[in-house]
Amino acid sequence: MNMQAQSRSNLSSSGSEEGSVSSTSQPFREFFEDMGCRVDVDEQYLERYKIDFGVSRIEGLHAAVNLGIHVTRETDQYAEQEIFLEAARRGVVSKAVYIELCAQALDTGVVPVAYAAAVGFLFDRRYQHAKSIGLRIFEDCSFHFFDIEDNVRRMRKDKHDAAHEERERLDGQIIAYFADKGFGFIEDVNRQKFFFHIANVCDDKLRVSLPAYVQGELISVRFFYGGSEGKKYPKAVEVELPRTED
Repeated sequence: MNMQAQSRSNLSSSGSEEGSVSSTSQPFREFFEDMGCRVDVDEQYLERYKIDFGVSRIEGLHAAVNLGIHVTRETDQYAEQEIFLEAARRGVVSKAVYIELCAQALDTGVVPVAYAAAVGFLFDRRYQHAKSIGLRIFEDCSFHFFDIEDNVRRMRKDKHDAAHEERERLDGQIIAYFADKGFGFIEDVNRQKFFFHIANVCDDKLRVSLPAYVQGELISVRFFYGGSEGKKYPKAVEVELPRTED
């Protein structure tokens, strides 16, 4: 059984227990069911991936469906969104919609709007290669999709910038270096990865030795946080070998 089929089976195994679904997502689950969808709830995926419920069939549609839904009234929840992204990345669901409600009340029509938008995401060709998407719904029932991966990258950058507002030297290890390209990666004591270029190395001994780097070798270094600049990993600057007197 492939992973998606296994996931669909697991999502079905727990049934639709009322205690498994948050009060925020419950009206959405019930609406999907009222529209003839097969809705599944699993505590394991709720806890591990923030999937409030899964949709494995839409009445009248002869197409494979494996959709994960999360509903929240909070915006820009970095940790929650990062966890949610893993569901589609790992194949737990084929598609995933992260719904942010900017509406205080649910009786304004936001629930059917969310249903229509989620189904649209499933079958709109513009999103055929997207595994996850964010959906923000406002009080007047207007909505827009947002790239949840870009949103997580932005929040990660803001988080790093806030954590390193004061200039402080960090400790880590070079875990990879590509001599032909002149760049590599450092992992700090918290297992956060940083990108660095040979131009960011200020230690002459380290600069001379890097061209002979052997993949898999670990080199202890010290460095400063150099910002994220919208990249996947933040930058390490003023990279140097630890000083013996430290």
